[in-house]
Amino acid sequence: MKPISYLLVDDNSIALRELTDILKYYGYTTVYQARSGNDGWTLLKKRKPNCIISAWELADMSGLTLLKMVKNDDRFYNTNFFLTHSAFTKVKVLQAGKSGVTGLIVVPYNLINLKQKFESISASPAEETFFPETENNLQEGLKLLEGKNFDKALEVFNNLIKHGETAELYYNIGYIKTAQGKYEEGIKAFRKAVQLDRLFAKAYKAMGEAYKKMGKVDEAQKFMQKAADIFLSKEKDQDAEEVLNEILKMNPDTINVYNSMGVLYRRKGNYSVALKQYEKALIIHPNEPNIYYNIGRLYIDLNDPAKAKASFAAALKVKPDFKEAREVFDAIELGTL
Repeated sequence: MKPISYLLVDDNSIALRELTDILKYYGYTTVYQARSGNDGWTLLKKRKPNCIISAWELADMSGLTLLKMVKNDDRFYNTNFFLTHSAFTKVKVLQAGKSGVTGLIVVPYNLINLKQKFESISASPAEETFFPETENNLQEGLKLLEGKNFDKALEVFNNLIKHGETAELYYNIGYIKTAQGKYEEGIKAFRKAVQLDRLFAKAYKAMGEAYKKMGKVDEAQKFMQKAADIFLSKEKDQDAEEVLNEILKMNPDTINVYNSMGVLYRRKGNYSVALKQYEKALIIHPNEPNIYYNIGRLYIDLNDPAKAKASFAAALKVKPDFKEAREVFDAIELGTL
């Protein structure tokens, strides 16, 4: 038996049975089944599988929604997640990638491709499983950390690493080192955390804060921007806004921040503020095609095709091979948008 557990989510009982049989054929005997997104979410919290395979289309919610719920929860952000569908469009692929999907599986299944995906899960770091004694030690370390008993907490976390490395353990060590003023050691721990989990936004943010305290503003800005981008991709808008405002305090003339703020406020439906952010970004960098593209998308949301078309035209003037801008521009001209 292979030490990998799977959670399958599909409201189609035949599809569930087929995929379960395939997994068991390849030796994966720990397979949980859920007939809805809500049931899948409940089972995830109880069973904590290594991998989730969900249909894109579910009766109560989309597989994409379930994916976002999983990736937005710090307990499960490192869980492998595959989506299945009979026909992935370009839009679906982009949405899934932006939300942190591990991979896409086309139905009907290709057994060779499935086997490769299963083996890639086996080769990847599984979610850490703590024995009761180790779990108690973890809680002890967190209590010591909360009480600012840094030396004893550090001793606990270093001992826990001997039982298995996790991004969270290295994050806690980095937090302690930074609090002690040992910024380079803290950064080293945060780097280890993001090596184990490339989407660990808190670690990127903490790394940026450590660089800021060292007076290395460029490095600080780079890692805090990375944190903000991840928060935005996970739709953690409040966290993203906090980080972006922190970057603005360091450097009021950074194009990425104003562009990100525009995306943030556009998503909130605050179009006037979003437009102001994009316009600030253009003042700093008037020849950036992505900003014109984002403004065009905003005007589409505002149902103003004329201004949208002008913005996409501006993007194409700077970058004639801007495929996405060309597609939307042509759609407006043809009246299909």
